[in-house]
Amino acid sequence: MSEAGTAPYRVSYSNWVRERLLELADEARRRGDGPLFVAAVEEFHRRLCIYPQFGDPLLDLHGHPGQVRLGVVPPLAMRYAVLEEQRLVFVGAPPVLLGKQFTE
Repeated sequence: MSEAGTAPYRVSYSNWVRERLLELADEARRRGDGPLFVAAVEEFHRRLCIYPQFGDPLLDLHGHPGQVRLGVVPPLAMRYAVLEEQRLVFVGAPPVLLGKQFTE
């Protein structure tokens, strides 16, 4: 059960996103904020499981009730789709490593 007492959202990451997260982790480590990046990935996943609406809505999905949203947990930004009826979150767009000025 989630913190709100309802079933958590299922979160699915595409293989492309998983690979990109590994690349970004290496980049973050090289620039000196590897631990912050790892913490951001963990926090992102936690939020997506319990409250994916934390991100800003970008557009409504056509054919399915849901939205594409943009979430930011510095130094990481990700776009993802939230399908409310299925309680499913799909992360299929490549994540972005924000510049260090956003973490300081």
